[in-house]
Amino acid sequence: MNTYRRILTVTALVVGIWSTGFAMGHEIISTDDFNLNIGGRIQEVGYGEWLHDPVAKKDNARVYLFLKQARLNLNGRVDGIKYNTEWVGAAEDINGSNNGLTLLDFSFDVPVYRLDSTWFKVGQFKVPYGRESINDEAQFQLVDHSIDFLGFNLGRDVGAAVHTYSGKFAGTAGIFTGGSRDVPLRFLPENLGVPMLVARLGYNDGLDKDIFTVAQNDLHPQRTVKATYIDGMYMKDTRIGHSTVLNVRTSEKSLLMDPNWNPYLAKAPLDKGGFWQAGWDAAARGPIGQDSSWSAEAEANYASYSNKYGDLHMSGVRVQGGLLKNKFEAALRWTVLLPDNNFMNSGINITGPRPIQEIAPAFSYYMRGHDHKIVLDFPILIDMPVFVENGVGSYVSIEQPDQVTVIAPATGHVERQTIPEARLMYQLAF
Repeated sequence: MNTYRRILTVTALVVGIWSTGFAMGHEIISTDDFNLNIGGRIQEVGYGEWLHDPVAKKDNARVYLFLKQARLNLNGRVDGIKYNTEWVGAAEDINGSNNGLTLLDFSFDVPVYRLDSTWFKVGQFKVPYGRESINDEAQFQLVDHSIDFLGFNLGRDVGAAVHTYSGKFAGTAGIFTGGSRDVPLRFLPENLGVPMLVARLGYNDGLDKDIFTVAQNDLHPQRTVKATYIDGMYMKDTRIGHSTVLNVRTSEKSLLMDPNWNPYLAKAPLDKGGFWQAGWDAAARGPIGQDSSWSAEAEANYASYSNKYGDLHMSGVRVQGGLLKNKFEAALRWTVLLPDNNFMNSGINITGPRPIQEIAPAFSYYMRGHDHKIVLDFPILIDMPVFVENGVGSYVSIEQPDQVTVIAPATGHVERQTIPEARLMYQLAF
């Protein structure tokens, strides 16, 4: 009977939440030794872009509408141990492999004995590398990640990390599989390399709640705050069965981890390559008078992959800032990717060494903070590789990177274009 009453109570509370508004998560149960919060969001996004289509022999205006994100989050604490789960149900989870699940995050933070500000995090969660990659997508100033994200994103993974805080110092070091999220149980022969080792160290003067909780702005800043970090990652690929960890990675692949871009990754006989990244990021924000504020951040990354067949490198920079007045915000982002000349598919050069750039102004209206907002942005993709499939049409590389396979001889080709876009996002959360 007590269990039945608890279920009714929780149900009534959830119904009450839906009827009273949105607050990016609500406390459902709270006792001395147990706490449960529930939250969720949807992002409905309209995309428009204008590019040249050699197949149609004219400029091509395109309009799309997607449910970009649908997330459910449960988090809280049990006897001092914090837990966090995040589940996905929108088009972003279309994987196509037999390990495509609906789980994004499921992790626990266990306090380290006798150390009040040190935690052991274990489970599946975002790899702590790079400000934009760690950032909560619900608290972006623009509709989507920058093009820099495609170059250096390490995504979510299965592993463990220790994160610690002492005054304004913050740091973490972790170990991960390197195979991305939802790694299936498969007991195959192995020739071990080195798993993904990651470290993030820096200074945080009240800007970030912690290393794993990052936002791009503060709608009600009380003072000027700032933070800066350095990041590092190293991995030596592991042979598993007939392939390697990086070669079978099915989701959240950066360009260096994509065998359709990296000509050395899947070349037979497979070789266990070395992969590493290094980066720096910084952010600051503060009030301007009583009802206005500013925010700014910058990030730079370098990545390298090499094996006996060759090596690839990539570097990138992202800079963005915003001004907020009451419920309105204007933001601007500039990003540049500097690709390697050796990105190849079917023997055809994909990018060459020419930089790829993005300039994106954005305008947001916060009806009730980040839990109920509208974001409109206008990215301009400068010198963007476009894949042209004979008899079909064109694909923008940053949006569909694996469509690079259509550029094979007699199938298609690649060309550079400057593409203006417009994106409108409506976000609703509780």
